[in-house]
Amino acid sequence: MLEIILQYEKDFFRKDFCNNIANLEMRLSKDFIEYSRSGKIYSRDTVIQGLSKLKEDRNIEITLLSANIALVTYISCSNNKKTLRTSIWENNHDDWKIRFYQGTPCAAHKYNSDSASCRLLS
Repeated sequence: MLEIILQYEKDFFRKDFCNNIANLEMRLSKDFIEYSRSGKIYSRDTVIQGLSKLKEDRNIEITLLSANIALVTYISCSNNKKTLRTSIWENNHDDWKIRFYQGTPCAAHKYNSDSASCRLLS
């Protein structure tokens, strides 16, 4: 089950996946919202329009909160900015959809800027 969510999350940063609007409409819940790094709130339609332009590497961790809810977290690195990313996935009749997404700026001094993984320093 978690492997499916991991693959679905990675799909959002594959150009071939994002260039197909039907893929995005299928994967995003009808009531999807995103809280962005900048503090803006984006609707499902706005996110669908913008996703094809995004390209980031991620180190994804998945926590199953219940049989049908999963929390995905990772740190992204783009343009020398590190962002804490979180998404919530919901399973409805074996159909996983992303319900919520949030990007939050993180303090650069707490992270290894030389690391491709942008892992938190101990």
